Amino acid sequence: MASDNNSSKSASSGEELKSKSKPTGDVFDYLQAPKKKRRSFVILAAGPTFDSETIFSIQKFMRTYFPKLAFVTVRSIEELLKYSMRNIVLAIVDDQLASRVETLRSIRRLKEQKHEAPLPTLFLTNDSAGLIADYQKELPVWHEVDEYVMMPEAQRHTLFAKIKSGLESKYQRRARRYKTSIPVTFQVLDSGEHRFKGVIHDFSLYGALIGSVEDGHRFSAKDQIVVHFPLSQMIKGKPDVFRASARVRRVLITGHKAGISWEHLSEEKLAIMTEMLTTLVDVTLAKAAGASRAKLLSDPNAPAEESAKIKDR
Repeated sequence: MASDNNSSKSASSGEELKSKSKPTGDVFDYLQAPKKKRRSFVILAAGPTFDSETIFSIQKFMRTYFPKLAFVTVRSIEELLKYSMRNIVLAIVDDQLASRVETLRSIRRLKEQKHEAPLPTLFLTNDSAGLIADYQKELPVWHEVDEYVMMPEAQRHTLFAKIKSGLESKYQRRARRYKTSIPVTFQVLDSGEHRFKGVIHDFSLYGALIGSVEDGHRFSAKDQIVVHFPLSQMIKGKPDVFRASARVRRVLITGHKAGISWEHLSEEKLAIMTEMLTTLVDVTLAKAAGASRAKLLSDPNAPAEESAKIKDR
């Protein structure tokens, strides 16, 4: 009997030890769940002077309309960055969380660690001009998926509408991509100085679809590359080559093509890329107009007056 009691105690203490060492609750569920099923977070980063009533109203809105999302309020940059490895689907950020530049740089760190999709961010500010000026210096490459609201002037329904839009449509401002066939060369960082020949198949201020024309090269997910554009061939009076850093976000099944996103674009590089895109848009519109003209001229049912006008142009 004593032996049975000892073994019973031993088993009991073993069970207690396991239960103490085993994570419990949401943390355990999160760590054990497959990555795609892990809980998604909405983060509210509120500065020391942020209105507590607004925090409460946002919490209530989230519980009512998005109950499956975990809602967390943080009060410092250090707390915010602790969630960098979590699946954050929207960041709501008081631009007075710390100094504005420090706050924007912390958001940049979060965005740079999001590989699957961009992180939409809703900034809450009482100085829109200052926010826009600092944003253009720190985060211009993400402008298609970010928004801001003037506080405290904004009505509650306006704030909630912006939150809802960020969660459901990521503000619907992903840049339009234009079909192209720009010959480029590119280097894969950490793989030597060799330049591969490639083609940009579509292009936007946010990213591009790049293809390799060398049989031996296959893209890998999260490759960091540098793309060399023949700038002087695209825009008269510009230097011969324009270089842009990018990260591979998605590899097509053949391995020869990859979707990339631009990274570390300075204000000067963003301006050049905007000019490149404007040139592509002009060419696209000219081609569309030419195709329309040719179609009308070849159409035997086209009104004679319209055909005559086009011939005279």
